Amino acid sequence: MPFELTFQPVREDEIEFLSAMASETFADTFRHYDKADLDQYLEESLSPQALSLELAVPENEFYFVVVDGERAGYLKWIFPTRKYLEHVEVSWKAPLLLERFYFLPSQCGKGLGPVALAFVESYARYQAKADVFYLSVWDRNYRAQSFYQKYGFRTLGSFDYPVGEEIDHELLYFKRL
Repeated sequence: MPFELTFQPVREDEIEFLSAMASETFADTFRHYDKADLDQYLEESLSPQALSLELAVPENEFYFVVVDGERAGYLKWIFPTRKYLEHVEVSWKAPLLLERFYFLPSQCGKGLGPVALAFVESYARYQAKADVFYLSVWDRNYRAQSFYQKYGFRTLGSFDYPVGEEIDHELLYFKRL
């Protein structure tokens, strides 16, 4: 069934909604975390206060994915940045990091991912003039790994991402532009 898909920059007055969506989608993806660890992460990283600070940073871009007038997910990328690249030897001049790529659970599997990924890649290539597009993916999120590989991303390295007492192993994926 066809749908109308748009991307809208997140405004400061939408922070409460963004926080609720970010918390729901993160908790759904990482429900294996200890509840206390998860709650602490959500408060420190995805609360309205934390997201408001992130939104104020000029290198950060936040967009809602809007389907038929309803917000279905959100995206966050950083340009320029070298975040997560401290232990990886690369010669990139202008890397763009897709840091968050989340959809509400009810919207997953509807074909939104490829269109949203193409939107970010287009921004990276034509507006940011990035030479590479990279991201991290949890090493046990096989569905996401398969998705990114299907769209030309390759493994670059890995790093550990602590959430409270839990240590997740993240894979770094990249795609040259």
